[in-house]
Amino acid sequence: MSPALTLQVQQAQGTRAVLGLGGELDLDGADVLTTTASDLIEQGHRDLVLEMAQVSFCDSMGLNALLRILRQATSAGGSLVLVSPTDPVKRLLSMCGVDRIISTSEGSHRPTEGGPVR
Repeated sequence: MSPALTLQVQQAQGTRAVLGLGGELDLDGADVLTTTASDLIEQGHRDLVLEMAQVSFCDSMGLNALLRILRQATSAGGSLVLVSPTDPVKRLLSMCGVDRIISTSEGSHRPTEGGPVR
């Protein structure tokens, strides 16, 4: 059995929310992440930061969830940043060209690649 996605809202203040993720972002975890992110955006936390250092795997459903969250956040005037994505996540983002549209950061909340799509 694969390690289930763990998700914790670490901060939700003003327009910003930080979520800590761990385990595998796959079919089972994608809906939980999307629902949590949607709820936060609807509460006004439209700038989302996903701490990804503990995510060991991401498949196409996880990638789809990230793209849906990006679309919803930017539609609300916000943004999405992935902080410290692991090598498997970086490879998937790069192979699919998504690294050009989803911002990433290494160890801080300041984007270093990509950018919000408006």
